Amino acid sequence: MYVNDVIGVERDIVNAIEGQLDDDRVKADAALVGVLNGIVANGKSRIDQLKELSDDEGGSLGATVKEAAMSVTGVLAGIYGKLREHPVSRMVRDDRIAMNVVETSYAMLYTFSLGVGHQRCAEIALGGLKEAAPHVLALTDVLPGVILREVAKDAPLSDPFVETKVLDAIHSAWKA
Repeated sequence: MYVNDVIGVERDIVNAIEGQLDDDRVKADAALVGVLNGIVANGKSRIDQLKELSDDEGGSLGATVKEAAMSVTGVLAGIYGKLREHPVSRMVRDDRIAMNVVETSYAMLYTFSLGVGHQRCAEIALGGLKEAAPHVLALTDVLPGVILREVAKDAPLSDPFVETKVLDAIHSAWKA
């Protein structure tokens, strides 16, 4: 994964999430809006850093767009284009998947950068890795509540502690 590949992944995800932030259903969930705004702000900042690095290097660190990463984000962008057709819970699920792609992309870029001895790129990649991973966890933490609010519109919840139970199980599984 090279610099321009990560720029493409980040750009597609930021654009998709910005579209979600215009959705009234998303706007109604303050916790989700906070998480999504954080993802967008961090993503834009990382894009700027990566573009500057790529420009400084004459594009030599990332001239090729990797097919796998672009196909994932292309699919996500297509899904987001139809976001109003899907429940918010699916959007959050897809955002979580997308942020896993971002985290993995930065891990790959960090590995590449260290492997070729490019310290500046390694520092940016490590920063991206450290910023993306908490967003995955934040999305994980809001998803059960989003699902339960959707379910509660159609049927009463049988257990008021479901969200806590689910989060405990997820955190235990991930040891987070």
